[in-house]
Amino acid sequence: MKRIITIVVVGVLLAFGSFQATAQSFNAGVIAGATFCQVDGDHYAGFHQLGFTAGFYANLPLDEYWSAQMELKYSLLGAHSSDKEVREYGYLPYSLRLHYAEVPLMIRYNFGALRLHFLTLEAGASLDFRMRATEDVNGDFQPTTSRWNFFSATANAGLHFSIGSHFGIGARFMYSVVPCRFTGNPGWFYNQYYNKVIQFTLTYNINSPLR
Repeated sequence: MKRIITIVVVGVLLAFGSFQATAQSFNAGVIAGATFCQVDGDHYAGFHQLGFTAGFYANLPLDEYWSAQMELKYSLLGAHSSDKEVREYGYLPYSLRLHYAEVPLMIRYNFGALRLHFLTLEAGASLDFRMRATEDVNGDFQPTTSRWNFFSATANAGLHFSIGSHFGIGARFMYSVVPCRFTGNPGWFYNQYYNKVIQFTLTYNINSPLR
């Protein structure tokens, strides 16, 4: 698994270098923020698992308003029981933590044509590689790596707001298009487990103003 993740990292870095060599307006920066997560398919509901994400991005302008962005991030996702589920429904206290190396590929549109240069709409998909998984059921902490897929993928959509020349804040909704866990039951959409995430981030663009 470490070898595969290393290959992914090297591939992304080479892609970043290729972008920089072919575009004078190439942008790059760092990204970090919080994730609010749940897993569709289990017995628990609500975005009660708090995690975080951090990494790097490279942005290649395609024309005046469109751009392509590649990212390399670590993200902590998962699920968590709520007090109501434990107290009223009799569920056992539960915590799931899924550690991922993520490679999002995003297409972005800036609303400069509407004189909203600070606002960018983005959509795309992320290739996700699970590094580690742990579950805590009623205080019984268990590593459960084998139960969760090594590879999954998510669809992403969000908005990004520029703040000044280099800073920005972003909000994304993310949902699995490849399950994070196959249960063995028939059916792709209704009998598997899917990551469902709301993400808020802060970005810092290193070498040129945000677009």
